[in-house]
Amino acid sequence: MSVTVRETDKEFGSIVTDIGNELMMDAVKNGTKVTITEFAVGDGNGEYYRPDTGMTGLRNELWRGSINSCEINREAANILMVTAVCPGTVGGFTIREIAIFDNENRMIAVGNMPETPKVTMMDGAVNELRLVMEIALINGDSVELLIDPYVTTATKADIDAIWEKLRENGKVTIGTKNEEMEENEIRFIVDSLPY
Repeated sequence: MSVTVRETDKEFGSIVTDIGNELMMDAVKNGTKVTITEFAVGDGNGEYYRPDTGMTGLRNELWRGSINSCEINREAANILMVTAVCPGTVGGFTIREIAIFDNENRMIAVGNMPETPKVTMMDGAVNELRLVMEIALINGDSVELLIDPYVTTATKADIDAIWEKLRENGKVTIGTKNEEMEENEIRFIVDSLPY
């Protein structure tokens, strides 16, 4: 028997798994961290479903890659925004499910999303896809992001933002929010802008 779910009845979002909650509770209790390392997508075996907290893997994982960035939502201090970029060379499927994993391959959070085609050159187009998962945290200090600097990807939007800063004042300050380097220590210096 097949059950049809109307588009208006579909709900989308992400949840922390039972394993993720347990790991974060342990991290808070023991003063350790949960190290998030990977982002995965799948097609949900071709159909919509609502993820549940007992899941340990996606229904049909089709791509996994390194986390690109991780930051606390500016409007809600308990919401972590995890991003990754699925490269243009990956595709030929429709994304319906997403997940993040820790450094021991444990699924920390899972989500579903509206059907999003991921095309490749064989489909007549190439697109890199920026993926974002928002998850509610018990304690933001219990999560650590491990990024491999050799695979972190800058999107066109990231590069455009850097060029916009260069256009504004001719320099870009490098560093993190907490450890910003002085403008006279490191700068991008250009003789002319490309456009």
